[in-house]
Amino acid sequence: MKMSIVIVLMLSALVNVGYGQDQGKDESLDAALKEFQQAIEKNPNYADAHYNLGIVYSEKGMVEDAITAYKKTLEIEPSFVKAYNNLGVIYYETGRSDEAIESLKKAIASSPQYTEAFYNLGIVYHGKKQYSDAVAAFKKAVELDPKFEKGYYNLGVAYASMDSLDESLVAFKKTAEINPQYSDAYYNMGVAYAKKDQLDEAIKSLQKALELNPNDDKSHFALGVIYQAKRKAKVSGGKSEKP
Repeated sequence: MKMSIVIVLMLSALVNVGYGQDQGKDESLDAALKEFQQAIEKNPNYADAHYNLGIVYSEKGMVEDAITAYKKTLEIEPSFVKAYNNLGVIYYETGRSDEAIESLKKAIASSPQYTEAFYNLGIVYHGKKQYSDAVAAFKKAVELDPKFEKGYYNLGVAYASMDSLDESLVAFKKTAEINPQYSDAYYNMGVAYAKKDQLDEAIKSLQKALELNPNDDKSHFALGVIYQAKRKAKVSGGKSEKP
């Protein structure tokens, strides 16, 4: 029996840092938009104002305006790394992966310690199925920030996408070590163990995932598939097929 369970791809939203107001309310966004525009009217070379204007435009779904604002930021201040990062965010989210990679690499070139840019670069590479490049980027992110749980998590996802299950397990375990409440790390451990035909370990991991998140339908499903496999193995007297 082929186990139809998969590693969950939990690539978190790309980092869009810099705007501190309540972004959920349109009235706040509109007020911020007006103030940033007025700041720019008074001082057209105000890089921070252009940058934050780009964030507001992005929050409002005004993608091309956001791109223009970030590009203007970089025209004024070419070393404004967060603008490169956020351009990478927008390019990726709009399917322009090559431009996203170019922008994120510029962020890294300007600031080689910029953890978020490496992390975001890993996301883009994974989206392009360039898994070895994604692994390299996520590894650099966690090297820069050893407590970066999402970096380790996505490193595990990238390894799993390459069928490097032992390496993925190490990364997922590190995620859970940093954040013991990270239920999806346990879920993905369970899937990796299942793919290695270590079904008892898979069950333990999935049960832990459900202890942390009882409403996790994917963990319930995965457990059901594994229990089916164990029963088939017992009834047939043979070894269950690898998932």
